[in-house]
Amino acid sequence: MSSKFLQDTDYWIHKTKAFLHDPPDKAIHIPGHEERSNAILAALGMEGSTLHNDEYKQADIIASGMDRACLPGYVAGDENKNGAVDFLKSPQITHPTGSDGALCIDLPQSFENGNEAVKLVNEAIQAILKDDLGCKAGSGKGLSEDGRYKGNETAFAPIRFHYLFFMLRRRLTQKNIGGLGGLWHRLPADTRLPDHSIWQHCGMVSALASCQRLSDQKKASLMVYAITPVQDFVTRARKLRDYWSGSIILSWLAFEGIKAVFYNLGADHIVYPSLHGQPLVDDLLKKLGMEEGWFDSNVSDEVASFPNKFVCLVPQGKEQHYAKLIENAISSAWRELGEKTLELLSKKVENIKNNKDDIKAQFDRQMNNYWEHHWAAAPLVAGQDCSVVTTLLHNESIAPAFDFWNDSQKIWSSTGEGQLYSVSHRLVQAGMASGKARREDLRPPEEGIKCDLFGEFEILHYQADCGKNPKPSEDSFWKDVRAAFGESDFGKNERLCALGMVKRLAYRVCKENNMQDHPLHEMFKNADSFPSTTEMALHDWWRQLKSRAKSHDDPKAVSLAQRLSVFDEKDAFKKLAQWYHAKNEPESVMRDGTDIIPIDKDKERTAAMDIFRDYPVKDVHKYYAVLMMDGDKMGKLINGETLGSKWETVLHSDLVRRFQGNFDEKYKNFWNCWLNKQRIISPAVHAAISEALGDFSLLAVPRIIVKHNGRLIYAGGDDVCAVLPASTVLAAAREIAEAYQFGFVVARHDKQSEAIRHTWQPEPDSKLGIHLGNGEGISISAGIMVAHHKKPLGRVMERAHELLNMAKNKGGRNAFALEVDKRSGGGRIFMAGWQEKKDDFLILDHFLETAKALKASEKAAMSSSLAYRLATFEDGLNALVNKNPAELAKFIAKQLDRSGLNKKVKNLTDEALEGKIQAIASHVAALIERKDENGRLMIDSLIVANFIGHCLKEAELC
Repeated sequence: MSSKFLQDTDYWIHKTKAFLHDPPDKAIHIPGHEERSNAILAALGMEGSTLHNDEYKQADIIASGMDRACLPGYVAGDENKNGAVDFLKSPQITHPTGSDGALCIDLPQSFENGNEAVKLVNEAIQAILKDDLGCKAGSGKGLSEDGRYKGNETAFAPIRFHYLFFMLRRRLTQKNIGGLGGLWHRLPADTRLPDHSIWQHCGMVSALASCQRLSDQKKASLMVYAITPVQDFVTRARKLRDYWSGSIILSWLAFEGIKAVFYNLGADHIVYPSLHGQPLVDDLLKKLGMEEGWFDSNVSDEVASFPNKFVCLVPQGKEQHYAKLIENAISSAWRELGEKTLELLSKKVENIKNNKDDIKAQFDRQMNNYWEHHWAAAPLVAGQDCSVVTTLLHNESIAPAFDFWNDSQKIWSSTGEGQLYSVSHRLVQAGMASGKARREDLRPPEEGIKCDLFGEFEILHYQADCGKNPKPSEDSFWKDVRAAFGESDFGKNERLCALGMVKRLAYRVCKENNMQDHPLHEMFKNADSFPSTTEMALHDWWRQLKSRAKSHDDPKAVSLAQRLSVFDEKDAFKKLAQWYHAKNEPESVMRDGTDIIPIDKDKERTAAMDIFRDYPVKDVHKYYAVLMMDGDKMGKLINGETLGSKWETVLHSDLVRRFQGNFDEKYKNFWNCWLNKQRIISPAVHAAISEALGDFSLLAVPRIIVKHNGRLIYAGGDDVCAVLPASTVLAAAREIAEAYQFGFVVARHDKQSEAIRHTWQPEPDSKLGIHLGNGEGISISAGIMVAHHKKPLGRVMERAHELLNMAKNKGGRNAFALEVDKRSGGGRIFMAGWQEKKDDFLILDHFLETAKALKASEKAAMSSSLAYRLATFEDGLNALVNKNPAELAKFIAKQLDRSGLNKKVKNLTDEALEGKIQAIASHVAALIERKDENGRLMIDSLIVANFIGHCLKEAELC
C-alpha cells in the first residue's frame, strides 16, 4: 500500500521540514522555538534535517497572511508598541466562528517555571517521536522497523510525514505531555490570534511549500472537486439498509478521491473537510502501520461522514493533472465494487456464472455512466488581480477582503496572495457552480423493464429474456437471485439494475468476497444488525416485553421468559419484528404457515404466536420516526457571511485592550476600524469549521442518537439522518440542535461531548475541540417524519426531506417540522422554531407540557378527545383569537373542566386542580393560537401532541 505514495524521497522530507518549521509547543514559549524545531527534526533522524529559512519562508508568509495579517510583533521595553502575548501569563483560546469569545486555560503549576517546563516538554516530544517512529538507534521497534519500510527511506518518508500530521497531537494528548492533555489539539499557532491551532498553520505551510516545489510558477491553486448525484443515489431505497448503504458508499467514494490527493500530494493539501478523526482515514493509517493503541476508540466507524465535495491545494499549472487523478481513483474504486458484486452473484448463482459476459456488459453500461465529476480551480488571488476578479464576482461579496488588504498596506506591504484567500475561495466556488449549470446528462436512455429503485435504468436480466416482459415472480434471473439470497434481501416482486444491486449487496460483497482490506469492510461489519422499520416501530413494545419477562409482578413473566428463550438472544427481536411485519396480526400467523423469514422451527413459530397473542401490539407501537437535520445557510457560513465571530472576539483580549489604549497609532487606527467587524474567512477558519463539524458529527451526534435508542444513517458534517422510536425523536433532535451551537467542547473517552465556558483545566484522555458556536446565522433545522412501519420507505424519506425544507423555508430556519402520518386521519404537522417563545416559554416546551398532560392517566390530565374536538371549533376559535386572544385560554380551561380532567384524583385540592387546569390551558392556547401561512390556527399541533404524548407514555412503561 505504501507504494501508492509519490515516489520522491526529497519531496516528503522537504514537506516534513516545512511542517515542523514551528514546533507543536511554540505557543507555550515563543523565544527559542526555532531551536526547538531543529531539535525535533534532529530526533527524526532524517538526512539533512537542519531547517533552512528559504525552504519554507515564502509559504510561511502566505499562510500567515491568510490567517493573521497586520498584527504588531514583539518590541522589547515598549508596551505601546509591543504586540506579543505571553501564553504562560495569559493563556487563552478564542472561537473562530462563533461569538463565544475566549476560553481561559488553567495551566498546570509546572509552567510557572516557564523555561524549564518548555525544555521538558520539548524533550518529551522528541522521546515520543523516537519511540513511535523507531528513531533510536538499535531500538528494533517503531514504524521505521516495519518490514515495508525498514531500510527504505523512499517508502518510509511519506509515512513519517503522515504520522506527524495525524498522530503526533493524539500521542501528546495520550501521554499527557506537560499535563496539557486535550489542549494539545488546540494549542494556538499565534498567541495574538489564538483562534486556530499550530497544526492548522503548519499543515498550510507544508502544503503551500509543496505546491511551490511542484509548480513551474512556484505557486498554489485552490481546487474544489465534487461528485454527483447525491440525493438521487442515496434516497433510492426499499429498506433502511439501502438508504444507509447508499450513504456509506457515497462517503467512501468521496474518500477515494481524497486519497488520490493524500497519496500524490499529502493529507495537508485537503483544506476541508477535516480528515482528523475520520474512521475511513484512521482505518487507512492503521493499514499503513500506525498502532491501534494510538487511535481514539470512541468514534463510530459505521457512519457516513464525508460529503460529496472537498477543497484542496494543488500546484498551479497542474490542476487538470490532479483532477484527472482524483476522477480515475473514484471511477476505479466504483468499477471494482461493481466487479466484486458481479463476482458474488456468479459465485452464488450458476446461471449468472454461465451468462457472466452478458451480465457484465449490463453492469459496465450502467455503472460507467452514472457518476458525474465536477471540478474548478483558480490561483490564489493577489492584489493585482482585483480589477479582473471584480468583473467575475459580485463586488459586495468580496469587498471586505479587498478593503482589509488595502487598509493593511498602510502598515506593511504584501502581495495579498494570502490575505485574499476568501476571494480565491469565492472565485473557485463560482467556477464550480457555473460548470454544474452547463453540464448535460451524458447517460443515454435505456429500454426494457425499469429498475424498482433507479427507474431510468433497465433491470438486470439474462440475454435470453431480452425483449420479454415476464411477471416479477416468473422472471428467471430474479427467481435465481431470490433463491440464492433469500427474500429478506430481495422482495418477491423486486427487480433491480446494476446500481440497485450494488447498493443492496455491498455489505455482503465486503463480507463474503474476502475483502478484509477494503475500506468498506469495517463500515459494513454490522450491516446484518441494521434495524428494519418494524423493529424501530416496535422498540418500546420490545423493551416492555423484556421488562415484563423479568418482572415479579407479572404472573405470566416465567412463561414469557421461557418463550423468549426459544430464540437466540442476539436475533430474537429481529425475528419477532420481521414475523410481525409479514403477518401483522397473530390471527393471520395462525391461519397462514408460510414465512418470509427464517422462523423455521416449530418452537420458534409457536413462541412467536403466543407472544403476540398475550402481548398484542398497540397502534402507537406501529409507528417510527425518521429524523433529517441540516445546517442553515451553510454556504454562507463557508463564505464567511454568517460568522458570529468578530476581530475583537478572535484576537487575544490583552491585545484588544492595547489597541483601545495608547498603542502605536498606525496599528491602533487600523484595528479600531476593524475590531467590531466580522472576522474574514481564511484557511484556518475553514479548517475550524470542518473540524467543528467533524467533532459534531463523529463525536456528538452518534452518541445522542444511541442515547435515544436510534440508529444513525449518516452524519456528514452538518447533514444528519437517523431513524428513531417516535417516543425519543424530538428529544434527540433538540439535543442535536443544542450541540450544534456549542462553542468550546471537551470530548472524553466513551462520554458525550460537553460544552465548556469561560475557563478549562487541561485533562488527560480528552480532546479540547469546538462546535460552530453562537451566531445569528449559525443554526440547524430538522424534518421529522413519524410514519407507519409499512409505509413505503421512499415516500417516508421524501416526506422527511420535504419537512426539512418546510422548516427552513416556512419555519424561518433554526426550526423543526414534525409530521405524524397516521394511516387513519392522514398527516398532521407541528412546526416551530427551536428558540420560538410565547409567554417566556419555548413553544417546544408548551408542546411537551401539552403532550405530558395528554399522556397522563392517574393525575390531573387532558382528555385525548379534546385534541380532536377543538378542531371542530376552528372557525369560532379563529374569531376568538382575532378579537381577544386572552380569551382562548379561558375557553380551553372551560372545556378541560367540563370533560377532560379527572376530578377524582386523590390528594388534589380544588385549588390545586384549578391551577392545573389553568396551566394546561395556557400551554394548549400558546400551541394552537399561532397561525400558518394560510392564516389558519395550528390546531394540528394539538393532535400531534396527543400522539407524541401516548408514545412517551409507552416509553415510560419500559
